[in-house]
Amino acid sequence: MLNEIITTGGIDYAVQNLCTGLNTISFVVQEMTVDEAESAFKNVTALAVKSEDGDVYGEYPNVVYASVTKDAAGYVAVSMRIPTQMEQQIAELQESQAATDKTQAEQDEIIAELLYGGGAN
Repeated sequence: MLNEIITTGGIDYAVQNLCTGLNTISFVVQEMTVDEAESAFKNVTALAVKSEDGDVYGEYPNVVYASVTKDAAGYVAVSMRIPTQMEQQIAELQESQAATDKTQAEQDEIIAELLYGGGAN
């Protein structure tokens, strides 16, 4: 059976049965337990797919861990979700709002310190 290579975070993982679907990518990892696969892919945000020869033929810059499963034969499969453009825009807005909220809280703290004093007398 032909192997493919998933690369993420500078680490190569041998996989089989790589499938892409509408906003998904899934694959069977070799020689990994469910816990090892979950640990390896849970925080992945980007990955590349290479042939055994090392030729990159797929790049996924925005992925989100979806699940890891083990079938009756013992094969461990990982599923990643590819966020839609709208989901990506919402995530960017949420990050921007969080930064704005932090900045506003810092400004409020400084203003309160200037108005009411900040040190022990």
